[in-house]
Amino acid sequence: MRKIKTHLNRTVKRCIENTFYMQIAANYKKISDINLLKSMKLNEVVKLSSEKIHVQEELDIIESAASNKLLHNRTPLVQRINELDHEIDEIEQLLANLEVEKQNIQYEILLLSNVKP
Repeated sequence: MRKIKTHLNRTVKRCIENTFYMQIAANYKKISDINLLKSMKLNEVVKLSSEKIHVQEELDIIESAASNKLLHNRTPLVQRINELDHEIDEIEQLLANLEVEKQNIQYEILLLSNVKP
């Protein structure tokens, strides 16, 4: 009876350890996915920022040129700059949220790593 109990205790302990290891592995996968998404979003921010600079340069050219159509030509460019700013702000907020989520997952990994079944 003692051998059976010892064997069952070891089996349960291994199951618990394996569950922790699987949870830790899943959390590392989440961190990897978050890092990939952050990288993609950072590339998108760079692209949007360069587009914003290009639109700003076009706006500067229109404003420096003498034109009767200044207001008409300027409005779509200003709207596009505002749209780009809004998109960049949304992405930066998403990046901040992803960083918080990543820190929470890292903390969970730390807790799971320190648990002794």
